[in-house]
Amino acid sequence: MIRFLKYIWYFICGWPCRFFCLVFFKIRFYGVENVPKKGGFILLCNHQCWLDPMFVVVPVNRICVFAARDSLVKSLLFGWVFRVYSCIPIRRNHADVGAIRDCIEKLKRGCGLVLYPEGTRTADGRINRLKPGFALLAKKASVPIIPVVIDGAFECWPRHQIMFSPGKVSIQYGRQISPQEIAAESDKEFMSELTEKMRKMQAELRKKAGKAPFDYEAAAETKNTEDNASIPSPDVSKLAEKNHKINYVWYCLWRAACRAFCKVFFRPRAFNLARVPKQGGFLLLSNHQSFLDPMLNANPISRQCCFAARSTLFDIPVLGRLFHSFNAIPIKRGEADLAAMRMFLEKLRDGYGLVLYPEATRTRDGKIAEIKPGFSLLARKANIPIIPSVIDGAYEAWPRHKKLFSFGKVYVTYGQPIPPAKIVELGDREFAKYLTKILRDMQAELRLRVGRKPFDYEEGVE
Repeated sequence: MIRFLKYIWYFICGWPCRFFCLVFFKIRFYGVENVPKKGGFILLCNHQCWLDPMFVVVPVNRICVFAARDSLVKSLLFGWVFRVYSCIPIRRNHADVGAIRDCIEKLKRGCGLVLYPEGTRTADGRINRLKPGFALLAKKASVPIIPVVIDGAFECWPRHQIMFSPGKVSIQYGRQISPQEIAAESDKEFMSELTEKMRKMQAELRKKAGKAPFDYEAAAETKNTEDNASIPSPDVSKLAEKNHKINYVWYCLWRAACRAFCKVFFRPRAFNLARVPKQGGFLLLSNHQSFLDPMLNANPISRQCCFAARSTLFDIPVLGRLFHSFNAIPIKRGEADLAAMRMFLEKLRDGYGLVLYPEATRTRDGKIAEIKPGFSLLARKANIPIIPSVIDGAYEAWPRHKKLFSFGKVYVTYGQPIPPAKIVELGDREFAKYLTKILRDMQAELRLRVGRKPFDYEEGVE
């Protein structure tokens, strides 16, 4: 009885999805007859956007299950949806034996299993090399694999865009590959051949839709050159420009909301804003008094800024996406995170302001701790100035051991830009000492200006 109710619920929920796809994406399907009418099967699909699971199963009149990141299944907001649809939680970048057993069990029960062997959404619409290992499920459960290619979903909702936009999506279901054919080859050989097959399917699908197929050979040749970059198509360039504009509008809306919030609770005042460059990248290094600091540093600045945040924050299902949309960059604390450094340099070279806190943690008493060396490397590599900045009053409003903030008066000041030549002249360690002195002097000047007593750092040394 319960199984029958789940079956009815699955198809009742499918109708709104069908309506949604037809209204917003004018979705078209080819080769749906290749999906078997009974028995288990695996749909191996390319991955273009968050909506792919819905696109793939809309025309399939069979119950399908999905593999999803375990963090999504555990989330309070959407976890119940994944559980209702019998999603199988899987730990990414792990050999999750439990998930493999669950997948095989579902296949033997006659369900369809939807998988994305690329491992992540595409960055440019192309199909990446499929990862080996997925053929093992078909061998163990003795079920066929149906290759599926989605095209057009990337243009509707690329991975760095917050919301989808209407468009046209096409889906091609390929010929069934029997368990005997799968068993005749090794996993690596099979997935390599399947990659080429799906790319050919994509080329045919794009021709049907009146689009130019991707040139994978040209992209592979370019990847071996010194800049290690692929050839962007005109569509991708326009899309990147569109995404940048959307991101800027979203950033401005978020900044306006933050300004209103700060005005109500903290009555902030900013000094020496003219010292922040009007164009080009810059590195803003500030003292760290509270969780509010990124908002307090960036709100007065008319330029678009990006920030560093603990990588664990991005694992939270809903908040993680929000942090990404606010130009936050994940960084692993306590280790040399080269990936984060590359992203910092990319943002600086694109003309963003990068806000960092070289103390590495919030102050315990309002004072500025010794600055850690290494942050000057970014300024040297990107050849951009460093803007020292000091916040005062945020510690009193929200000290690190207090759960909630309180009303207060907060001040922010910006120092004279430090040119890259000065950073090169001093070296990392000497520059860290130099910056510590500048920030402490700025703090003393700011506290005197607003009628507060400066901190005595010499007393702490003794």
